[in-house]
Amino acid sequence: MNPTKGLLTGITIESDEYKDSFKRRMRLYLANGYTISMVYGTGMYSHTLNGERHGDTPPGGLTTPEAKAVEIAVLDPMGKFVPFKDSEEVRGYTDMDTMLGIVWWAASLPPLAATV
Repeated sequence: MNPTKGLLTGITIESDEYKDSFKRRMRLYLANGYTISMVYGTGMYSHTLNGERHGDTPPGGLTTPEAKAVEIAVLDPMGKFVPFKDSEEVRGYTDMDTMLGIVWWAASLPPLAATV
């Protein structure tokens, strides 16, 4: 049995590149209506695979380095932030294991009842 079957309904990936900066955003759309937003890049609270915080230009001048840590948030079906246990709405420098834990946590949240 596949434990991830029915977990996601879609994904979007956006990229903003400029001469001296870049940003990547990925959104995971969960089956329960919640959305995971992850960003990394210049000015974001993130790290590259080699552990450097993204600065003016990624190491080696590359504009597509993989992230080692991301800035992450969970949005409810109405688009509002869902606070983490520490009451923060956005978590910076989130390592990959913690990021996956957040995805599983958000996927386990009960769907919100439709409001009129």
